[in-house]
Amino acid sequence: MHFQNRIPLILELGFRKDGIDALKAYIDLLWKSNEELNLISRKMTLEELIDNHIIDALLALSHFPKDAHNIADFGSGGGIPGVVYAIHFKNSKFTLFEKSAKKREFLEKCATLAPNLKIQGEIPLQLPDIDLVTARAFKPLDVILDISRNYCKNGGRYFLLKGRREKIEDEIELSKKKFKDLKITISQLKSPILEVERHLVTIL
Repeated sequence: MHFQNRIPLILELGFRKDGIDALKAYIDLLWKSNEELNLISRKMTLEELIDNHIIDALLALSHFPKDAHNIADFGSGGGIPGVVYAIHFKNSKFTLFEKSAKKREFLEKCATLAPNLKIQGEIPLQLPDIDLVTARAFKPLDVILDISRNYCKNGGRYFLLKGRREKIEDEIELSKKKFKDLKITISQLKSPILEVERHLVTIL
């Protein structure tokens, strides 16, 4: 019932109407699999999953680059935002990188809901053909850039969902010591239902 109540908000945030059924199926699969795999906190309620995670990922949807068609998602875990975005952007290709074998098995099940998904393990040194990297609550900015340093140095673009601005600014300061001429933008994301601090960090 909670998901049904959130559909108007999900659509208002820009999610495509004909993807709602697949999104619901993904949430059901994630919730069912979480007990065994601990994809999200086991203490979390289904309502919190939808409001704290699904809605959270959709807050940045209007900022997503329209010319990004081959996306890599780092540290995909339970599939947020990678699976959510793959369902919405059905004509783009998404490669989800997750080192945990059990979580990769879960993500493979998600690929039945979004055939534009490909699941891989460790993040490679080269990211050929990738035109955007996404991640949510993965690693500090400088670590993300270091992991993908070749991509970054070749003009790589990043779309990163993060929390507190103070922590982000510390990460940016450290990143600029390692990588010169970074053009980083911080955009505040406002949840209409929760009092939380959320930001989008982009390098575009």
